[in-house]
Amino acid sequence: MNASGISDGTLHVLIVHFNTPELTSALVRDLPCRTPRGRRLAVHILDNSSTESNQELLRFNLRDAQSVSIQLSSENIGFGAGMNLLASRTDIGATDILWLLNPDTRLDPGCLERLERELDVGRFSVISPLIFSGEWPDPWIWYCGGSIDRDSIRVQHLDYRLPLREARNDVFETDFITGAAPMLRASTFRSLGGFPDSYFLYWEDTLLSWKAHQMGLRLGVVPTARLWHAGGASSGGRARRAISTTTYYWSARNRFVYARDTGVPRRQLLAGSGGVESFRLIAMAALEHEERLLKTRSAVCGVWDGLRQYDRSAKQNARTFV
Repeated sequence: MNASGISDGTLHVLIVHFNTPELTSALVRDLPCRTPRGRRLAVHILDNSSTESNQELLRFNLRDAQSVSIQLSSENIGFGAGMNLLASRTDIGATDILWLLNPDTRLDPGCLERLERELDVGRFSVISPLIFSGEWPDPWIWYCGGSIDRDSIRVQHLDYRLPLREARNDVFETDFITGAAPMLRASTFRSLGGFPDSYFLYWEDTLLSWKAHQMGLRLGVVPTARLWHAGGASSGGRARRAISTTTYYWSARNRFVYARDTGVPRRQLLAGSGGVESFRLIAMAALEHEERLLKTRSAVCGVWDGLRQYDRSAKQNARTFV
């Protein structure tokens, strides 16, 4: 905060876009030029190899937007790698703030102000708004804190599907912060090493949360800062509770990769509560009404590829340390 009472630095909104130009442009148009606490606000978008028509529509929709940059990738490098690329920009200083936003989100009034104020207080190194989904008059909580069960290797959103009107109001510490809308300083993101590039989609936020705890950092949720999330738009989800084949594959695969990266024994993934969780997504896919065979195959392939990734790393490590 400078002598005039205006906060120094810039708040950088980072968005990885993939074939959702209307959602992305609507989000960007709702953002102010300056934050409520006086920081300059800049928006950086990575287009992750969308179709040419979607790229053109995104550029057209944002042609008059201020402080917005659009970077094109010739291939889809995934969510985590895309965010890492945006966060590595040379015009982002260590003390600047990063707000990583999914393109299928929309801010409620006061969301940005409450998050920015809480981050400035300094109690937490990474913070998140409450994220809700559904339509009025019956919106429901999608994320308001979360936990990581180290026995079953499962992430759970607290108060999931609880009516929004029943949400808590107090700021609190949490075990897990979703990657849909975290806010943190650039120095924090960089000290954590960003997201794992190899995850492509899903579980990268779980690893970031785990690493933050290993470094002694605190994660917080600001429930009065609220943000709407469509859910699954860029990964192919269509219906209110639809789970896409993309989600089934990467969720299953990366759970094994996360377990490998955090030192969970392989046997824990195949027996007990961990074994049950390993086959839960396959069972869910088998009970789907639409594209049941495709989704089941995606979940099975995800588990199989996850096991192969785990075993390949174990063999490489054995060679390294012999």
